[in-house]
Amino acid sequence: MCRPASRQAAGLVLAASLGMPAPAPASEENSVRLYRTREEQREAGLARQLAPWLTASSLFEAEGSKQRISVDDARHVSRSESTASLQLGLAATPLESLKAELVLEYDTDVDKLRADEYIVAVQLGDWELAVGKQYLPLGEYFSRFVSGPILEFGETRDTAATLAYDFSDRLDASVSLYQGVAREVDSTGSDLDWTFALEAWPRADLSFGISFQTDLADSDERLLADQDNRFVRKVPGLSGYLLWIGEHVEVTFEALAATRSFREFESDRDQPSAWNLELALFVHPKVDLALRIEGSRELEDAPRTQFGAAATFLLHRNATLTLELLHARFDGDLAADDDDNPFSHSNRIGALLSVAF
Repeated sequence: MCRPASRQAAGLVLAASLGMPAPAPASEENSVRLYRTREEQREAGLARQLAPWLTASSLFEAEGSKQRISVDDARHVSRSESTASLQLGLAATPLESLKAELVLEYDTDVDKLRADEYIVAVQLGDWELAVGKQYLPLGEYFSRFVSGPILEFGETRDTAATLAYDFSDRLDASVSLYQGVAREVDSTGSDLDWTFALEAWPRADLSFGISFQTDLADSDERLLADQDNRFVRKVPGLSGYLLWIGEHVEVTFEALAATRSFREFESDRDQPSAWNLELALFVHPKVDLALRIEGSRELEDAPRTQFGAAATFLLHRNATLTLELLHARFDGDLAADDDDNPFSHSNRIGALLSVAF
């Protein structure tokens, strides 16, 4: 994956850069890379050498879930979802200091082939400049579950220029400039926004980072979609994470929050935040277990707390299967049915099949 050094996924990439064993439990013969961030997902497919300077990779995924939601502790609503996607990636290095990457994705939800990312990067020493459509460095979104963590409401993808600097493989810093989708009320155009991220590896088994984005309304969640993506004032987002890797265990904690209130929303939902804590256990070379507890505040349609377990099985050197069970508790009327009856709690089961080829 061609990206600024500060956006290196802190798991498999961190392990490789520091010379430590990869935290994933799969055997060395496993060709599909187990992943827990979107960064790692885009590198999970098999890499095939098309030319000395060009490689291609592909990853197929099929996901299904069923959720039973209790409304006012009296009625129940059932929801089922299924989707499939195909990811195709091309990485080119025509020069040692010049890299380019294109990631195409077909998703049955949107029923079309689209460019998930396209980046051209120039690296000079410890500096790297990446230009193109990319995921901005607000949050890492660690997870070993089928469903992503609640705090993914801050994930942002846009056309940007990102300048990164690597401080002796122990500290990375990056700054991105982009023009987001959100605009000020009565404005005829969008202002430039920016992000800043800092990641550190003080020890081989420990990593932490912090990131900031000037406008949370630019996220893929489109928090101001009902307002035609117009804001009275910008609301920045702030995120931080902590990762610890042991011999047979891994712990991740991450939080993301709006730093001030959205004036477009009511007071009980105008400053959203969320956090996620996960514990991964490497119980067998072909089996992962994971535990999650997470929560949110003032985030519409999201549970107040959620916890559960997941297991990932290595079915084949090119295929994995993940199963999950999650229980959620809701608070107030932030999440409700079409008749505005608030949700009480829910149970969800999900499955994800990943095949690299």
